[in-house]
Order: sequence, then C-alpha cells, then structure tokens
Amino acid sequence: MKKVFLLAFTLIIGFNFNANSQSYHRLSNGQPYDIFYIIKPAYFKAYGDDFTKNYVSGAGFNLGLEYQFQEIKLGLGVEMGYSFIQGNSYKIKYLPRKYVKNLSQVPLTIYANYYLHNQESYFSFFDRLKPYVGIGVGAIWGNYDYSLSNEDNKDYDSFGYYLREYEGQGGIRVGILPRAGLLFATDNYSFGFEIGFQQYFQSDRLEKQQQITYGFTYMYIID
Repeated sequence: MKKVFLLAFTLIIGFNFNANSQSYHRLSNGQPYDIFYIIKPAYFKAYGDDFTKNYVSGAGFNLGLEYQFQEIKLGLGVEMGYSFIQGNSYKIKYLPRKYVKNLSQVPLTIYANYYLHNQESYFSFFDRLKPYVGIGVGAIWGNYDYSLSNEDNKDYDSFGYYLREYEGQGGIRVGILPRAGLLFATDNYSFGFEIGFQQYFQSDRLEKQQQITYGFTYMYIID
C-alpha cells in the first residue's frame, strides 16, 4: 500500500529536467536508467463486432511514469488517465432516433516497452530516434450503455418496434494492450507518436471492448 501512495505522489509532483540524470540513476550493478514523466493525449476508434454497435470514437489522455533501462533497452511503466467515447445512434422508421449514452472511462495500465534503438550520441537526427514495441495489461472502469447490441432492449408491442431508453452497467474490465511507437529523444525529453490496439474482455453484462488508439507521447526526464 505504501508503494501505491508513493507512486501517486510521484505522478502529482512537478516536472524537472536534467541532462546528467544517468549519474544519479543506477542499479546496484551499475546499469544506468532514466525516469520519465509521460503525457499522452490520444484519439480512440471503436473496433470489432460488439463495441461498434454502441460506440463510435472519442478522445482522452494518460499520465504515466516510466523507468527506461539503457543497456537492455527496456522500459517499464504505469499509466492512468481518462477517456470519452461518443455513443452511436440508430433510427427506426416513424420513431425518434435512439442515442446511446456517451461513455466516460478511467483506464489503468502496467506495461513494458522494448526500444529497438537507444541513442548513444546526439550527433545526427537518426541517433535520436527510438522506435519501440510494447505490451500492457490493464483495467478500465466506466458506465457502459449497450442498448443497441442487447436484444432484450428490442421488443414488439401492439404499436410496433421500439427501443428502451437506456440499458447499461458500470464496472471494470481487464484487457491486453499491444502498442508500437517512435520517439525523438533529446538530452532532457522525448516526443513522438504511438499506435495501439486495446482489447478489454467481457465481464458480466459488459461486452468485449476493442478499440484502436492513435496518440502523441511527450516524456520529461526526472532529475
């Protein structure tokens, strides 16, 4: 529990820059590592057979903390943020349009990135490029409306076909989140872009959630 409070405190405090951080951050075997604060705004696009019936697209952001181990080209990090996804709509003849309730979610992800190239110098543009691939495991909480994909919401009465106003459930899903990206690194920070595929598994009445994420990454080094 103390580690959780320490991580939360670290994410809140201000940003510091230092080009010589490797002089301060070393493992017991002498291996250097850097610590980065991360800001990731992103755009989400619903994907798959289930999630696209109820939701279209949205946007959000993550705040994160990552440890990058230089010699083994590995980054370990944690992210937490907020996402907003627009609900879909459906029109039945002679009846008002049905709008699915917009979705607000809070994701938490633990991940590992493998950097295909860690710069050893800054003498050229290509020395500063850091492509990477990664995988994350995460949990996401939200209030979800599945009106358009739930057959129980569709019924017949003496007046014809109708849709209920709202059918949803709040809860937590867990998922797998592969990703790939490219960073441009300087002495004190890195920035670039990332694309990821997020698959959160079905939980109780919450259907499977799949989405493609396009985002920007901005990383500040910690003294």
